[in-house]
Amino acid sequence: MSEKLLEEIEKRLNAKTIHDLRQVARAVGVPRPADGRKERILEYILQIAEGKSNPVAPAVRGAHPKSAEYDRQLVADILRCREINLSDKDSAEEKPVELSVASGAEFSSAGILEKDGDKWFICGSCDIAVNPQFVQRYKLREGDCVSGVCTSAEGGISVLTSVNSVNGVSPDSIEGRADFERLTPIYPDVRLKIARGGDDITGKLIDLFAPVGKGQRAAVVGKHGTGKTAILKEIVKGISFNHPEVKIIFAAVDTAPEEAAEIRRTFSDCDVFTSPFDAGADAHIRTARLALEYAKRQTESLKDVLLVLDDLSKLTRAYNSTGLVSSELSTSALDSAKRFLAGAKNAAEGGSLTILTALNPDGVLTDGAAYYGLKDLCNMRVSLSSELARSRIFPPIDIEGSYTNGDEKLLSSEEIARAAALRGKTYAEVVGILKQS
Repeated sequence: MSEKLLEEIEKRLNAKTIHDLRQVARAVGVPRPADGRKERILEYILQIAEGKSNPVAPAVRGAHPKSAEYDRQLVADILRCREINLSDKDSAEEKPVELSVASGAEFSSAGILEKDGDKWFICGSCDIAVNPQFVQRYKLREGDCVSGVCTSAEGGISVLTSVNSVNGVSPDSIEGRADFERLTPIYPDVRLKIARGGDDITGKLIDLFAPVGKGQRAAVVGKHGTGKTAILKEIVKGISFNHPEVKIIFAAVDTAPEEAAEIRRTFSDCDVFTSPFDAGADAHIRTARLALEYAKRQTESLKDVLLVLDDLSKLTRAYNSTGLVSSELSTSALDSAKRFLAGAKNAAEGGSLTILTALNPDGVLTDGAAYYGLKDLCNMRVSLSSELARSRIFPPIDIEGSYTNGDEKLLSSEEIARAAALRGKTYAEVVGILKQS
């Protein structure tokens, strides 16, 4: 995947003027971009993308650049490519060590930074304690991917002793990075194409009747047995195929072990967080929170990120759990689910976080209450038909009930007119027309 992305980056860089290339070089950390020729700048950018050279902080001395504008999407792709290459290098060079490591032995490890009360640790092959001084020194945040050298201490506890990289770059280079909460949200205005061509009816239906934009709060809505997870997977496959620059994070909570294993096999190029159904409500909440924080940290690097949660109804049930069986949905549980959805953002400064999830309108009693409390917060909806599902028709998409708020920002005038004309036809007629297109 990184080779294909690198080739695409090189092609786009070659098409840039020297001025635009220097702006990109300045954004990714090329030293003295204004002093070099196009060939030298291009070579250094590609070395950064390959992980062979480290980016440097922008110079504070000398004349300021005449413009602060640059190709934000290209910069995000370069940083994404760098992360993939560094991650592959870490996988090849750093072998995770079991908890049975002898006391005092050093080993390399990497994982997601997590906070529990006033304590910090890296969760990965084993939980590793992190000194708060590291957090303060490098201004680390929960959800950062931290790689470093660790030492096993007495009692089977491992401790981080040095930091090699944070989110694929030097820890010193993340100083001054953007704060996700301060990024300015704007309406989704760039479409993420789903259809993979040919007879991909699922993608064609969604692209036309419920398009997905960067920064969308998207929901697949359907009763049990209508295939919500299957539709989620089709959307992910489409975005991965059409937009390799988008970083995809898949979180599955309260799921069967075989389903979690199948997700990992199917989306081997994605970051997958899972919590099996026997792990308990606290584990489901922790898994979803960590996946969301990780997604936010990636967005802060001006990347386009897709976070898939399977599913929000199950997570809301976990928020609502008090150890007792309850048929009522608490206000705090609903507020927690709203905060999760609020993480979706199309940032004016660059980068986006799209959240794609599923909702059950009438499962257990709390599912129905969660659906009515959350449905209006989702600005894109794919509705599934129980009647079509019972007839073994796939995809069982209810065309009339599927829509995207503000789709005029994502569709051309011709597509809007075509969607309006097709909505009056039967499912079979629409599918027949789309198969011929």
